Amino acid sequence: MKAEELKRLLPPRPDDMHKGFRGRLLIAGGSVRYPGAPALSALGALRSGAGVVTLLSLQRICEVCASRLPEVIYCFDDDTFRWKELALAQKNIDALVIGPGLDRSVAAEIFTSRMWREWPEKILVDGDGLNALAASKDNLKPRTDSVLTPHEGEAGRLLGITPAEVRADRPGAVRELSERWGCVVLKGHHTLVASGEKFAEIPYGGPELSVPGSGDVLSGCIGAFLAGGLEAFDAAVLGTSVHGLAGELLAREGVDGVLASEIANTLRKVIHALRSGK
Repeated sequence: MKAEELKRLLPPRPDDMHKGFRGRLLIAGGSVRYPGAPALSALGALRSGAGVVTLLSLQRICEVCASRLPEVIYCFDDDTFRWKELALAQKNIDALVIGPGLDRSVAAEIFTSRMWREWPEKILVDGDGLNALAASKDNLKPRTDSVLTPHEGEAGRLLGITPAEVRADRPGAVRELSERWGCVVLKGHHTLVASGEKFAEIPYGGPELSVPGSGDVLSGCIGAFLAGGLEAFDAAVLGTSVHGLAGELLAREGVDGVLASEIANTLRKVIHALRSGK
């Protein structure tokens, strides 16, 4: 997708807008093992233009993240079985990102399945949220307002096949996943996006994006565009493209040593360049 097409997808920015106009995003995730993942998603969302970002996690994770991201609203409970009620109690949330750093547990599986069934707004599932969907025994229906962002391993678990089989037919895998779940982003070299009859191959980005936390930043970026009013397919295409272009910009100084937080902080430059046509 060319720069002019991406520019047309960007949410409007009128002079009299307020932060709520930019969209309100809830991110649910984090665990003792992966405390930084939801913070990277939150940073990716803020750098992509989200107006209000709320993080639902464990208390200790919220406390640590608050010292790094004071712009985020924090909601916490150390019993993840209560997260569903806390999430549904949040007011005026436009989209939910679930899964970054969630880790694998029975509580994570129950929480993810319940949110898939009951969350009333747009939803993006990433990381261990995808593993929870793959392990769920519930008869979960596809959602037209959802985005899944698996890599080949997660895609394989969702399809019940090996990562090698996914790699052998990436277009077929992403289309099959889309039929089962909704809009799907199959991450990797030339990321693929599928939703019903819609299909896109993202030409941006390279090996500089293959770093820890890069996918968490991507989920926050797409989540920001979902919360900002875009439909699932458009948000996925725009988010993956902006993320890839940020990687390309960083790769001018080399593909090694890139940090996920640097990718997040570069999103703003990419979006500004698209808006200004530079």
